[in-house]
Amino acid sequence: MNKIVRFFRKSPHEKMAAVIATLKHAAGLGRQLEPDERLINHRWAAPGAIRANSPYYLALRPDSDMNFHLFPELQELGEVWVKKNERRNAGDLPRLYALVLNIRHLLEEEIPGDFAELGVWRGNSAAVLAHYARKSNRTTFLFDTFEGFDQRDLKGLDREHGMEFEDTFLPAVKQVVGEGDVVYIPGYFPESLPPGLTSRQFSLVHLDCDLYEPIKAGMEFFFPRLAPGGIMIVHDYANPHWKGVGKAVNEFLAPRPERPVLIPDRSGTAIIRKSTA
Repeated sequence: MNKIVRFFRKSPHEKMAAVIATLKHAAGLGRQLEPDERLINHRWAAPGAIRANSPYYLALRPDSDMNFHLFPELQELGEVWVKKNERRNAGDLPRLYALVLNIRHLLEEEIPGDFAELGVWRGNSAAVLAHYARKSNRTTFLFDTFEGFDQRDLKGLDREHGMEFEDTFLPAVKQVVGEGDVVYIPGYFPESLPPGLTSRQFSLVHLDCDLYEPIKAGMEFFFPRLAPGGIMIVHDYANPHWKGVGKAVNEFLAPRPERPVLIPDRSGTAIIRKSTA
C-alpha cells in the first residue's frame, strides 16, 4: 500500500516515468505485475499490432484496442503520429485515440462530406485524417502557411506570443501525409480559400492553429459547411497557453445549440458535434 501512496504523490512527469519503466520491464521479462503496478495498468498485454519499440508507450490503451484489437490500422497510424514530432506527440496517446474513435464513428454513421484541417504544422494529425479519408473515398483539404504564424494574427489576446511553428515546410509535410486524395492549400486563411471550396460539405474538420483570429475564421467558414452530425475537433481549446482558442470557439457557439466536450489529452482538445435538428 505504501508503494501506491508514494506513486500518487509523484509529479505527473514522475508518474509517467514510473508507468513507462513498469511496462518496459514487464514486457522484457514477461513476468506477472505486482499489485501496485496493476493499479497503474491492470491489464497490460503485449503491444500486438503496434511495434514494441515504438517511440510512444501504450500505458493508456482502451479495452477496445488492448483486449479486442479493433484497430489494426494503429500500426500505420502510430508511426505517422510521431514522425518528426516525437517530443510533442509521443506522450499524447489519448489524442490519437480520440481522433481514431471519432473518425471511425462518423464513418460508421455515414456522415457525408470531406475532411479538412486548418493548422497542419508537420502533418501528424493530417496523416490520420488522410488515412481514413482515402479509405472512404473522401478528400482531405489541408490549410496552413507552412511557414509558422502570420504576424497579422499576433494581436489582442495573442500579442504576447512570438513567431512559432516555423520549423516546417510543405515538402516535408507531404512526406508524412502523402499526396493521394489530399489537397494542400498554403497561405493565410481565409485569404487562401480557393473559390470552388465554398460549395463543399465537410464531415470532419480539425482546427489546430492556436490563435484567436485563425480559429475564429475557421469556425466561421467550416461550421456552416459541416454536415448535420459532423464533427469539429479543436486542439488547445482548454490550453491556458493559447487563450484565444477557447474565446473564439465560445463566442461563435454562444448563439448556437452546440457546446464543446473536452477530452483529457495533452493540450485540452474539444470536440463539437453539429446538431442534426
